[in-house]
Amino acid sequence: MKLPEDKKQRTQILVLIGIGVLAFIIALFQMPVIGIIPIMKSKKEKQEKIEKLDVDIGKANKEIKQQERDKVENLDTLQKIKDLADKYVLVPELGNYEIPAANYIDAIARKLNLKIDSKRQQGISPETAQKFFQTFSLRISLECSYDNAVKMIKEVEAGNPLISVANIAITGQPAPKIEQHLVSFDVQWPVWAEQETPARIAKQLSDKTAGGSK
Repeated sequence: MKLPEDKKQRTQILVLIGIGVLAFIIALFQMPVIGIIPIMKSKKEKQEKIEKLDVDIGKANKEIKQQERDKVENLDTLQKIKDLADKYVLVPELGNYEIPAANYIDAIARKLNLKIDSKRQQGISPETAQKFFQTFSLRISLECSYDNAVKMIKEVEAGNPLISVANIAITGQPAPKIEQHLVSFDVQWPVWAEQETPARIAKQLSDKTAGGSK
């Protein structure tokens, strides 16, 4: 290309050529950036999804571990309930609660060398909102000193942590029985509201233990 001889025209052409070259160089460097922007954006979105997934997995693992801990705690609690109930909840003999209740009281009386005058069952409390247990009451009457009455009541409660003694009455007598009192009280045992409950608890424990060992 032959440049004009006129200096002014030649300068203008050179300036235009310079501007064109500069624009080409800028466009050349911008083209990869423009192409990379969508890729960078996509990469960022994927990274955010991965980070969220990582957080969700962490939460899920924590929940699973907590569920396992809860399962173990529930099994332990259920086993403790069963063990306690097997030992201390009153179970009928020959369909009668009075037989085992009276045997319990008689054994304590023999231990303290006391004579029980009477044992009268008060029956079972009506079913309430508590669905698992009801209360069987046996009224005990005897004649003894105040100290022996206290010992008797303490022994009754000490032998079974689920037993409660209520309606205690101690009445003094005139001479010659001034040291002997007429003593009466109710002994109350928890009994299953439904006799099938112990079997259900045992099955629950068996099923859960078997399920956990698979």
